[in-house]
Amino acid sequence: MNVAILITVFNRLNKTIECFNSILQSFPVPPSFKYKIFLTDDGSTDGTSESIKSLFPNLNIEILKGNGQLYWNGGMNNSWLAAIKEGGFDGYLWLNNDSIILPNLWNEIIDAHQYSMDTFGQGGVYIGSTYNKELTGLSYGGFNFINRWTLKDQFVIPNGKYQNCQAGHGNITFISDNVVKNEGVFCDKYIHSGGDHDYTYLAFKHGFPVFILKEYVGICDNDHTEMDGSDFINLKFQERKKYLKSPLGYNLNNTLLFQKRCFPYRYFPVLIAGYAKLFFPRLYFNLIKFLRK
Repeated sequence: MNVAILITVFNRLNKTIECFNSILQSFPVPPSFKYKIFLTDDGSTDGTSESIKSLFPNLNIEILKGNGQLYWNGGMNNSWLAAIKEGGFDGYLWLNNDSIILPNLWNEIIDAHQYSMDTFGQGGVYIGSTYNKELTGLSYGGFNFINRWTLKDQFVIPNGKYQNCQAGHGNITFISDNVVKNEGVFCDKYIHSGGDHDYTYLAFKHGFPVFILKEYVGICDNDHTEMDGSDFINLKFQERKKYLKSPLGYNLNNTLLFQKRCFPYRYFPVLIAGYAKLFFPRLYFNLIKFLRK
């Protein structure tokens, strides 16, 4: 198996070094396993590219340069397209640079691919589950939508067996080449987040096998927190507007794009909710609190 490992970074050098150390420590693997890392450095100012070249001379890495405005979605696509152009890969591993992979990852992927071929007659999407450093439970992985209107989701917890799911996070996720030939890469209209949920869900909808790996394969703290409702309410109107549009904030653009592509019946309700959050934040959060009871 020949795997392209896709990473994008912007600063966070220490996290990137931890991630690469974990890759280095995960080898050796079966002789038939080969890899190449495609790393997009999207304008880092902390010497990321130079440090990686110096510290990891034995890893097979191609370092690509971004324009500083790629964010996660664009940076991952930049790495992905370079790997596709080179060709010869059986699959592509999305890997966040704040993820520490466990030594079992490669064998888990090899076994999952064999299982997918034997069971479904084709490769699929194999989602790796991660846990928080403090062992406080699952942080990222595969999940199912359990309410078609609110899109409330529920994680699928690793239990030593392959478990199907509808979508997943892109922290440690393998995409088989046959899926890529049909689905392409991330939708380039996403700015920062959202592309991984979109891609995995549409792969599921289009009939490809989507399931989680049998065991946890990484450590990654879930540090994604939305601004508290009381804090948002106290922002000035222009500050609320900026937060709703920010790729690193609520990112209404990505939220609406996801609805349009995956759940079109939710587009207008989510659009209305987004502007209600902007113009009537107190009413919005009281309503959300009531609906989530």
